[in-house]
Amino acid sequence: MISKAWVMSTVLLAIPAFAEMQPLDDASLSAMNGQGGVYLSGEFSINKDGGVLWSTPTSNNPSTWTSSQRSCATAGASTPENCGMRVAIRSEADGGWYVLDNLKGVFSFEGLTLRTRTVNSGFNGDGAGFNQDVLEFGLPNEVKFKDGSFAFGVANQGGWQNRALSVANGGNPSYQQTNIFSAKIDGTIRMQGNVLVFPQN
Repeated sequence: MISKAWVMSTVLLAIPAFAEMQPLDDASLSAMNGQGGVYLSGEFSINKDGGVLWSTPTSNNPSTWTSSQRSCATAGASTPENCGMRVAIRSEADGGWYVLDNLKGVFSFEGLTLRTRTVNSGFNGDGAGFNQDVLEFGLPNEVKFKDGSFAFGVANQGGWQNRALSVANGGNPSYQQTNIFSAKIDGTIRMQGNVLVFPQN
């Protein structure tokens, strides 16, 4: 049998947890100092079943596609293949585009951290002059890939277009993209270190 004294002490210990929270004034808040961060683990898929920007055509012949169709099958393949995500970056206003194309697969990670860090030393003496907070991304201990794939290339436009289509159907004969390399990834990568993101005014 549970004694009444034990039950009463449990209730009394729980009462302070319901105390009303009070806001801090500016003076009290400025006197406080703390440190925090975020530790993340998770799994996500990128365009595993194809993206939303293009539908997959019924044939692998580009001349038969409409402006909203695209196949990412290898050259000479008999059947079409759905496409992954496309990321394009332009480093100069009048320059070409670096393209990470057909990115898809399942990715999981454990131990990605995010925190702020004050850089006030190191960096061959530049840290003391910098003396500001930066974002620090701690690389995850392990990254797993399942059916991952991507292609890296250069293009004269950021968005993908089909050269085989007529201009009326959304095609662009001047569109050019050269893939430098492509990769398929299955397995685990171990990582260490961190990435610092410096603010710029």
